[in-house]
Amino acid sequence: MGTDVKEVTIMTPVQIPFNIPVREAFEAEDYLVTKSNEAAVNWVDRWPDWDNSHCTILYGTTGCGKTHLSHVWQHKSGAVPYDLENVLLQEVSASLIIEDVDNILENPAMQERLFHCYNWQKENGGTLMLTAGKHPKHWPLGLPDLRSRMLASMAIEIGSPDDELLTAVIVKQFMDRQINVPLEVVNFLIPRIERSFEAARDIVIKIDNQALTRKRKITIPLVRELLE
Repeated sequence: MGTDVKEVTIMTPVQIPFNIPVREAFEAEDYLVTKSNEAAVNWVDRWPDWDNSHCTILYGTTGCGKTHLSHVWQHKSGAVPYDLENVLLQEVSASLIIEDVDNILENPAMQERLFHCYNWQKENGGTLMLTAGKHPKHWPLGLPDLRSRMLASMAIEIGSPDDELLTAVIVKQFMDRQINVPLEVVNFLIPRIERSFEAARDIVIKIDNQALTRKRKITIPLVRELLE
C-alpha cells in the first residue's frame, strides 16, 4: 500500500476489533480496503507511475466503491470530472474522470467522442480514468478502433463488498451517528442486505430513524421488524 494508508481499529461495544486498512479520501472520508478492492487500490497508489498506461478503467457492480476510489485518485492527481456529452476537450485538464461511461455508449456519437478523448489524452500526455459496470469487452462498442483501445487499457475489477468490509462500513456508519451498535445486530444484518455501500448506508439511516421514532434501542427484534 502507499504511504497514505493507515491501520485503524474499529471497536464495538463488546470490544471486538476490526483491523481494516483505512485510506484518507476526499473530504476527510475513509476508504476501507479489503480483498474485494485491493488490486484497484494498489493501482491508484502507484499513480503517477502507471507504466505508460494513460487510461484506467475501474469496473464493478453498483455500490462497489468505484466512484469513491475515483475520487481518491482525483484528490491525488488533481483530475477533474469530464462530461463527455457537454464539455469540449479544450476546456479540460490533463487528468480526467468519466463516470459510468458504459451507460452512454449505445449512442454512436458518444463512442466517437470517447475515441477522440482517448486520443487527445494520449497525444497530450494526459491521463484518463473511466468507471463502468462491466469489463470493456462487454461494452456496446461498434467502433473498432475504440474497442481495441479500451481492451488495451488497464481494466481493474472492484468486487462486491465482502463480509469484513460490510461489517466495518456498517459499524462506522453507526459510529458516525454516535451509536454503539451491538455486534450481534451487525452480524444479523450482513446476510440480509444488498452487498453494496449504498445499501449499508441506507439501512443504517432507516434503523436509526426507526429507533428514534419508536424510542427503542437498536436490537435484532427492531431490525427484524424493519426488514420485514
